Amino acid sequence: MTKSLSLLAALVLACAGVAGCASLANQPELNPDKWAPPSVEQQWRPALAPVGIFSMTAQTAPPDLKLGEEYDLAGLIDVALRNNPQTRASWESSRAAAASYGAAKAPYYPQASFESDNGYERSMFELVGTTGVLKQWEAQPAASLTYTLLDFGRRRADSDAARNRLIAANFQFNRLIQTVVFNTQTAFYALDAAQAAVIAAQQNLELAETDYQAVEQRVNLGLATAPELLLSKERVAQSRFDLANAKLLVHDAQAQLSVALGVPANLPIEIQGLANQRIPESLNAAVDQFIADARRVRPDLAAQAANYHASEAELDEAEAQFYPTVELSGEYGENVWNFTLHSPPTVQNAIPQYSALLTLKWDIFTGFRRLNDVRSARASREVARAELHALEIDAIADVWRAYSEFESSRSKYDFADSLMAASQESYDANLETYRTGLSTIVELLTAERDLANARYTLIQSKAELLTAYAAVAYAAGATRAP
Repeated sequence: MTKSLSLLAALVLACAGVAGCASLANQPELNPDKWAPPSVEQQWRPALAPVGIFSMTAQTAPPDLKLGEEYDLAGLIDVALRNNPQTRASWESSRAAAASYGAAKAPYYPQASFESDNGYERSMFELVGTTGVLKQWEAQPAASLTYTLLDFGRRRADSDAARNRLIAANFQFNRLIQTVVFNTQTAFYALDAAQAAVIAAQQNLELAETDYQAVEQRVNLGLATAPELLLSKERVAQSRFDLANAKLLVHDAQAQLSVALGVPANLPIEIQGLANQRIPESLNAAVDQFIADARRVRPDLAAQAANYHASEAELDEAEAQFYPTVELSGEYGENVWNFTLHSPPTVQNAIPQYSALLTLKWDIFTGFRRLNDVRSARASREVARAELHALEIDAIADVWRAYSEFESSRSKYDFADSLMAASQESYDANLETYRTGLSTIVELLTAERDLANARYTLIQSKAELLTAYAAVAYAAGATRAP
């Protein structure tokens, strides 16, 4: 029976060895080519698609997005903050940084451990005129406790660096929320403008068809020529092309909004029209005040400042490596053994062993590693300082640019509104005079084209004004419109 079990065990081990060798042959350390694209002209194909990765992109609406319901901007921002994967990733990064900060506080606590070496040992040793063989079953359980009394700032510097990295991650999360809000605003106004452009294109098509009918009536009465009819027909065709192009731009804008919301692009999302959006009259402060606000409250500036403080703490930690550490340690355990020699009788015993130590450890020379670590940490601190200064300059430029764009957009909208009124009046007059034979077809079509362009200009200028208004708040680091 014992021989059968031994044979079965050997067979199982042999099979496992063969299978293990076959599996080992496919590992990257022995056969890296199997883990790379097969050739220069073939795509890489994974052997097994990771389960659950591709299923995450299922085309389903999130629970808080109600299809068929018309959303205003505030409602879409709420959806974006809940569903945008970038906010979730940044949130998880902040949680990871918080855990790292907690881990950095661990050296302030005593470190306790338990270890036990257990097993069988056979060894030979020399005796007078002969050799001895020691066969021993033994167990050496031991519990130890170590506490660092003095480390000349290592723990403090390490925890300060982790705390500032956490602060930076939290501020980066805040800035990302502002970015998601701004991207949603931008996409919302772009989709509004695209949908309004479709309405304008339909109105322009109606104008072109009206002009065509007026020319056709005059041709039937012998008061207009065939070339005039062809010109008006050309205008109808151009208007139909513009309408089709405007509808395409709506789909592009819908995709942009879906990305901002973090939802699939093929979900139908209804939003309020551009006509329902209130026009901002003016900003409530001068540009210098917005710049001061940005330097004080912009989360990305605060995050970079925290990174700078973290680099300072890392420099302190590198400098502390030149000093010794003082630790208090204690250990208690037993050496439990049972051994047999060839000649003497078997001996069994259990001997307690313990210690209490005050340890001073000081690395006198480490091959200039600590010196270069300090140099590296000091250079990293200066990099962080320069990046903070550069980011502050960029923030001031962002505010200045956004403020100027708003002021310009406000004037452009007023001009576009006046242009729309004048173009409508001009077209109405030209249509009436053409019907009475007092103006030419060229004048009528020119007035129609100017009215169409005025419609598009008014739509675009309103969307630009609303976007510029949101950009001022984003540049200043505000959570709401100025």
